[in-house]
Formats: sequence, structure tokens, C-alpha cells
Amino acid sequence: MATVSLRFPPSAGHVRTARLVAVSVARRLGLDEARLDEVRLAVGEVCARAVRRCAAGDVTADVTLEVDDLGPSLSVAVTDQAGRVPEDRDEAVALALIRGLADEVRVEGGPGGPGGRVWLTWHREPG
Repeated sequence: MATVSLRFPPSAGHVRTARLVAVSVARRLGLDEARLDEVRLAVGEVCARAVRRCAAGDVTADVTLEVDDLGPSLSVAVTDQAGRVPEDRDEAVALALIRGLADEVRVEGGPGGPGGRVWLTWHREPG
């Protein structure tokens, strides 16, 4: 395949669609059911986090999901346009959950500011 990109308004109603897209690509890569569940949960959580960040920053610009299955891994990037938003308990819980599900997690600055881009990676084989 290649990179699949999906842009959606920062609304909770679109998180399910983003999750389905990521899982479809992961399935084509050959990840097993347990790993697909990890992808499903983590992508849903990181997209919901982006929606919450946009709401907190009063941002209406689209959230972008990019899923890439080229190479030995599944890579997912979720980018929001929110600037610096106050970190709260939900943010800490979301990041802890995501880190427990993906093989690799990076939180970086996005177009709007700190924390606006989250990269997730799953290797074909766990570990």
C-alpha cells in the first residue's frame, strides 16, 4: 500500500472513521487480532485526544490521520492544529494508555504548537 491520509473536523463523531481506516491498513499489513485491537484502541484514543485539544484551544481546523504500512512497521501520525493547551488528567491518562498499546510513541510539536503531533508505531512482530 502506501500512506493513507484522512482529514476530519475535530468532532468526536469522526474518531470512529479514523479508527476504522487505521485498522484496515493494519489488517492489510498482516497484524494479528491482538495487535489490531491495540491499533484500534490507540488510534481511537489519540484521535479523541486531538479532538479534545482542538476543543480546549477553540480550534476548528481539521485533524489529520496518516497511516503508512510501507516497510516493516505500521506507522500512524495524528496531527491537530491546537496550540499550547493546558495539560489535564485526561491528557496524562490518554498518553499513558497510548504508550502501553503501541511499540513506539513520540509526541512532538505540530503546526499549532507543542503536543500537536503524535506518532505511533507497531512492528509486524511484537517486541
